[in-house]
Amino acid sequence: MSDRTIFDELIAASADLDRRARRVQGDKDVLVDDDDLDRLVADYHEWYANALAALPVELHDQFRDLFEGGLVIKRIRAFLENPGMVNPFFDEEQQSGLIDRWQHPFETTFHSSLLEQRQLLAEAKHLVKSAASSENLALIERICRGFPALSHAVAHRHASRPALLIGDEYDVQDLLGGILRMLFQDVREEDPAPTRAGGSSRVDFLLKREQVVVEVKMTRAGLKDRQVGDQLIQDVERYRAHPECGALVAFVYDPDRHIVNARGLEDDLAGERSGLIVRVVVVQ
Repeated sequence: MSDRTIFDELIAASADLDRRARRVQGDKDVLVDDDDLDRLVADYHEWYANALAALPVELHDQFRDLFEGGLVIKRIRAFLENPGMVNPFFDEEQQSGLIDRWQHPFETTFHSSLLEQRQLLAEAKHLVKSAASSENLALIERICRGFPALSHAVAHRHASRPALLIGDEYDVQDLLGGILRMLFQDVREEDPAPTRAGGSSRVDFLLKREQVVVEVKMTRAGLKDRQVGDQLIQDVERYRAHPECGALVAFVYDPDRHIVNARGLEDDLAGERSGLIVRVVVVQ
């Protein structure tokens, strides 16, 4: 499936509208017939409606203004309604070049306004992606923090059925991976992370569409505060080079409470590091 968003499609379609509108006005005459102009108007209106439906509400007024214009500043609407209107101050004989022939020139009414609309679409793409990323990270964190309840449930089954005990990191990975697959469409295991500083790493889970890596660790006698912190620092450096990793969620399962200051470990490592969003979730 393509990674193109509705905003990518709208931006691409705007380029076609711009090319078609550029051909409308010649030096002295309108170069398209009424049918071509009507199709351009209809296609722009459809594009405009689709763009408004996709844009966050806070960008609607600015986007509309770039179409509507006003009494002084003319925008796309004026161009589409009458691209052949001659500027009353234009003098055919003098042709000084200071005054455009057209009352609503393509460059200043249509093209420049469409470029600004396109910029709003690009901004919206990042706003929506950022909001989606925040929601995804919050969901993954809730899953991790609820892991002890799941562990308790599978260890205390109905009708004396055999308990499913969490004995090591692989058990944690198996359970967490099952939950992630229920909620995200493309979850990949053991994806190689790029080599960095002579070392290499394996990613526990890559949520490909969301561009989130979930790293799982389970503490033990030889893996406590300092060791976990050192490993996570190395992981952050490696995942910064991963082309499909925009965020890292490090889930540290610590049922035996080897980590003395869980909140301190979370706060010390969480944040944004050279473009990589890092979340650390220590669950005891």
